[in-house]
Amino acid sequence: MKIIIKDSKSEVVIAPELGASILAYDYITNDNRFSIFPNRLGAVDVTSTACFPLVPFSNRIREGKFFWQGEQIQLPLNQLPERHTNHGHGWQVAWNVDEQTESSLTLSYVHTANEWPFSYKSIYRFELQNGELLQTLILKNLSPNEMPAGLGLHPYFSRTAQATLKADVKQMWQVDNESMPVTVIDAPKCLQSAQGMVVNDHQLDNTFIDFPAKAKVCWPEWQMCAEVSASTNCKFMVVYSPEKQDFFCVEPVTHAPNAINKHQRGIENTGFSSLKSQQEMTVWMRVSPKPV
Repeated sequence: MKIIIKDSKSEVVIAPELGASILAYDYITNDNRFSIFPNRLGAVDVTSTACFPLVPFSNRIREGKFFWQGEQIQLPLNQLPERHTNHGHGWQVAWNVDEQTESSLTLSYVHTANEWPFSYKSIYRFELQNGELLQTLILKNLSPNEMPAGLGLHPYFSRTAQATLKADVKQMWQVDNESMPVTVIDAPKCLQSAQGMVVNDHQLDNTFIDFPAKAKVCWPEWQMCAEVSASTNCKFMVVYSPEKQDFFCVEPVTHAPNAINKHQRGIENTGFSSLKSQQEMTVWMRVSPKPV
C-alpha cells in the first residue's frame, strides 16, 4: 500500500507496510518538479527507499550485544552479512495507519518485548505545509523497566554533480572498516564554509557531534536549496555519501553509533539516553525547499 499526501507545492509518497518509508518527496514550483528525496517508487527493500525511521535506536550496536541492568542482551543481527545490529526495529516492520488527511499522515507501531526485552509504542507523523515536510517520531516505553532509547530519521537526498551540504559542525567520529566509531577527529572544514561541502568530493559514513540541529542542502544545477532543521535533542548528524550513487544521507539522530556500549565504558559525547516506564521521547525533522 502506498499513500500520497500533498499540498499546493509538494507531494510525498509513503509506504506504511515497508518500514513506514518514504518513496518520494517532490517539490513543485513554476510547473517544475524537483525530487528533494530521490524517486524510489519501485523499491522493495527499505534501505533502497528515500527515508525511514530509526527506533528505538540509531545506527549500529556492536555485535548486537550490550549489558543492561545486570544482564547481557543479545539482539539478532538484522543486516547480514554485517556483524552488528543496525537501526532498531521500525524500518523492518509494517506500521498501522492511524489518521490521514490530504496533507498529513499518522502511523504507529507497537513492539512486544522479545530479544529486545522492552515493549514500546512509536508514533510517526508526516505533515506538509507550503512545500515543507515535517516528520515527527515519538517513542514511549511501555515496559515496567527502564529502557535504553534513541531516535532518528534516515532521509536520502537527491545527489547532483554540484550538490552541497552545509552545517556548523567541527568534529566527527572517525570509523573503522565496519563503520563503527573509533575516535573523535576534526570534521572537513568545508562543511562550515559559505558554499558548503561538495558532496561528490567526500566519501563519508560518519557521525558529527554537537550538531546545532540545522543544515542546508543545495542543488546549484536546479537553483534550489533546502533548509534542514531538527529538534534540539538531535545533537548528532550522520552523513553517508558513498561513491557513485544518486543520493546522500543527512540524518539527525539523538546519539552516536554503539552509544550504549561506549557510555557504559565511560566514554563521553555518545548521546546515550534511557526512558523510565511510560516515559516518552520525541524528535522531529523539517525539510524546507525553496528556489534560490
